[in-house]
Amino acid sequence: MKQGYSAYRSANIDTADQGKLIIICYDVAIMHCKQAIEKFDTYELTEERTKHIFKVQDAITELLSALRMDVGEVAQNLYRLYDYMLRSLVSASVNNDKSKVSEVLSYLESLREAWSMAIQKMKTESAPNVEMTRVAV
Repeated sequence: MKQGYSAYRSANIDTADQGKLIIICYDVAIMHCKQAIEKFDTYELTEERTKHIFKVQDAITELLSALRMDVGEVAQNLYRLYDYMLRSLVSASVNNDKSKVSEVLSYLESLREAWSMAIQKMKTESAPNVEMTRVAV
């Protein structure tokens, strides 16, 4: 059963559009942030917590690498925010500071919501153009 799910997930990612991939990265980062936060209060779970923080860092690095810096100030601001989040996660690991991970989680949730709304808006705005193209052809 796990192989079937893995194949589905891999196919889903391989065929996803850019917007969907961004949302997937946010979802992965948010999920692992929450799991890391749950592991902070128990010393024996430090290794698991660290693995979750690494997963968050990986997802944020993916988001950072997907930025198109040539498109303007928004990309530059996102770059700075992603960089801050990465540094905060390192600090959280080194200093055993759950509040830093919670802060990163709040940024990720806000950004995911903003991206989701922007993607939906783009889809609704481009839908009439697609329909007109089909009629014209």
